[in-house]
Amino acid sequence: MNNNLQLPETFLALSDFRKNDVYLSEMDREQIISDFFPATFTELVQRLSDITGAFYGGMLKQAGRLYGKDAIEELSSSFMYDLGSRMTLKNLDTKPDLHAGIPAVAKILIGAVFTSSPEYSFELKELNDHKIELLIKGVDRYHKIAQRLEIAELLEWPVIKPFIQGVCDTMGLDVLLEVRVLELNPDSSCIYKVSLS
Repeated sequence: MNNNLQLPETFLALSDFRKNDVYLSEMDREQIISDFFPATFTELVQRLSDITGAFYGGMLKQAGRLYGKDAIEELSSSFMYDLGSRMTLKNLDTKPDLHAGIPAVAKILIGAVFTSSPEYSFELKELNDHKIELLIKGVDRYHKIAQRLEIAELLEWPVIKPFIQGVCDTMGLDVLLEVRVLELNPDSSCIYKVSLS
């Protein structure tokens, strides 16, 4: 054991998650943690995002192999829709003051960026009881993995549109949703425009 080694702050902050880990007595626990635990929260979040993207892309690639290329878009769309619906139900359950409506859709989308999409940022252009207009900018992890796995051309971009539709439908909103690609570059940097009225 290396007693001079300082454990990463991320490990110390998240030690409650690691409290049940059991190492063999001959293992250098601190060295393993130092070598393999993400050193910063940025690194930790990016690794989690990368694995989420890899899971999404890997499942779609396998679906294409097993069920044909059309299954890739079908699975992506239904998965994203379901994810939007489930996130909405969870938010409505845990936030009793969140009333179904266009402003609540905006809050759920912002929450999704906060908790699930660290590479995105948002820019609200307009928000009232009747309309949302916002830009989603950053790096699309789904596009990045789809390109790497050579399935990007089989998907409709942005793949997050069914997610937003799932949010709206779960709230029972009869709205017009438009999600446009303003930019989607080979490095997966993107600007998407979301309009809801």
